[in-house]
Amino acid sequence: MTSSYLFDSKGLVTLASYVAPDTLFAFDLDGTLAPIGSEDSAVRVSEPVRTTLERLVKLAKVAVFTGRTRVDALAILGLEPHLLIGNHGAEWPPHENGRNWQFVGRCLKWRDQLGSVLFYAQGVVIEFKGESISLHYPKANDPGKALSLINAAIDNLVPSPRRIDGNYVVNLLPTEALTKGEALMATLDKFGTKRAIFFGNDAMDDEVFQLEHADVFGIHIGEDQTAASFHLNNQSEILGLLNSMVGVLEMAHEQETSISNG
Repeated sequence: MTSSYLFDSKGLVTLASYVAPDTLFAFDLDGTLAPIGSEDSAVRVSEPVRTTLERLVKLAKVAVFTGRTRVDALAILGLEPHLLIGNHGAEWPPHENGRNWQFVGRCLKWRDQLGSVLFYAQGVVIEFKGESISLHYPKANDPGKALSLINAAIDNLVPSPRRIDGNYVVNLLPTEALTKGEALMATLDKFGTKRAIFFGNDAMDDEVFQLEHADVFGIHIGEDQTAASFHLNNQSEILGLLNSMVGVLEMAHEQETSISNG
């Protein structure tokens, strides 16, 4: 699907109708709010973006959905949004019950099963993230062969996992776990919100962009093929857009306060 550039007139007019205090502002993390770095431990949301997000949190509901664990994502964000869901949605419900130890236990068993099969698979890295597992193979000499070995290993897992494919990565979740799209729907319900603006940057975010039973204004970071209706050319444009949206919300808040004090 070919998306339209957000800063064309059609995109801006449509976006303006969504920028309101009763809209959920939802974001992916890596490649959207935070840069994609070669050293994950060094990745952080920039101070200007973080500061603008802190302003946004005071004006509307803000949620972040990420494939990382919630703990890792908090360190990268440097702030606490109203809701932060990790492990592609598998860490839902948030806060109330802590970790889902049933999911963690299942992923531990999968890790052991996968490790015994993929131990000698060149370039394949198994990342255990608690409620999910990620199988990375970007450094494989033969990515096609590595993926074939991964596929064969996954086919033998008991019980069978839910699978989410990404760029040189395969993510595995318990079948009962929520995915990112399902978690966003649950978030709308939790906050009693009818619509959302969602920013994402890769194929795994297409599930959110394609939601049929939710009013989601999708914005993809980059000009790649996407199910989102609109895109930004690159991640550097997101700060200016955030500042513009926050400015609109702050003005609306000031007008409402002035009327209330009237």
